[in-house]
Amino acid sequence: MVKALIVLVLGIVLLGGASFGGWFVYQKYFTEQPDQPKKVEPPPKPPTAFVRLAPLVVPMIGPSRVEQFVTVVVAVEVVLDKQPMAQANQPRLTDAFLTALYGGIADQSILNGALVNIPAVKAKLIEAAGKVIGKDAVQDVLVQAVTQRNL
Repeated sequence: MVKALIVLVLGIVLLGGASFGGWFVYQKYFTEQPDQPKKVEPPPKPPTAFVRLAPLVVPMIGPSRVEQFVTVVVAVEVVLDKQPMAQANQPRLTDAFLTALYGGIADQSILNGALVNIPAVKAKLIEAAGKVIGKDAVQDVLVQAVTQRNL
């Protein structure tokens, strides 16, 4: 009888301790704490659309001749409201992209030796697209393919 009473009391104490531990963990980790600042959600990105351009072919001119051709296939990600304007300005975008690529090849800012540095190309194209369409309209420039053909 005494053993059963001790086991019963011990069981009640353990159950009480487990209940207190569960309540403490719940209060600490699963309820809002008033002293912690609330996390601010970033505003959602506006809906976007893609404008595909024709492949851009740029020659890499060496000291005496054309050494290779670089072909870049890109798509411009624009805010959905500005897509008709971007579609209408495709020739201007192509011209700005070619100008940026020729300038990058001339000053060798988009080259790693004889190879094309794709992040540098992407940065140049984002800057050029921002000048044509507007920085608020251009979300990104997706470089889909880069090929180099040695001559």
